[in-house]
Amino acid sequence: MSEILAYARVSTSDQSRDGQLESIREHYPDLPAENIYADVGSGDDPTRDEYVELRDRVEAGEAEKVVAAKLDRLGRSTAEVADFVDTCSDQDVGLHLVQQGFNVDPDDGMGQMMLKFMSMVAEMELKLNRERRQEGIERAIDRGVQFGKAPHGMTKNEMGVPVPGEGYERVQAFIREVREGRAKRPTARFFEIPEGSIATILERADELYGVEFDNDEWTLERAKVEAGEKDLEELGG
Repeated sequence: MSEILAYARVSTSDQSRDGQLESIREHYPDLPAENIYADVGSGDDPTRDEYVELRDRVEAGEAEKVVAAKLDRLGRSTAEVADFVDTCSDQDVGLHLVQQGFNVDPDDGMGQMMLKFMSMVAEMELKLNRERRQEGIERAIDRGVQFGKAPHGMTKNEMGVPVPGEGYERVQAFIREVREGRAKRPTARFFEIPEGSIATILERADELYGVEFDNDEWTLERAKVEAGEKDLEELGG
């Protein structure tokens, strides 16, 4: 029998206070506790036992609908989110993103088309990021840049050219978060990035990681945060 399943990725052990779970329970007050999956910690936690169990149930045809606060809660990366959305679509599973107002029922043909479209957009974004990264590396080589040790989150292929390695997507997430106006060093600590790598990562964000970053724009955004004119969600929340 298929059921409604919910997922949240929270940043505190006191899950009852987390906004994601409150939003889910607000829309589904009678949802059994055993159908609510929540992983505690950052999205880079490699275990994520609850997420894995949720996916297993979706792939086994045990889900009628998956409920989450936002789309980005359903994966650690654009690729993983796209894959999850694809899985839901293939299994005729609905998707309700309660904080984004997106609700697709499994028998809603137009809604299922929207799910496919969301997956395609996510995959396209991933492809564009890869292309931009490769173009940046090629431009650097043309300028005579010599690559010594591979940049953080990257490794070298057989040609000695940096390619994505362990922690690459974590570095991309770090750049995006800093771009919003977060303090650089605390954000780097959260994403387990050495302080000595911060400058290189941000200076070559577009070239190596396919994520645009402008330090002048960051200074303006940081000023807004410090002045209380811009609020940022807790990292990992």
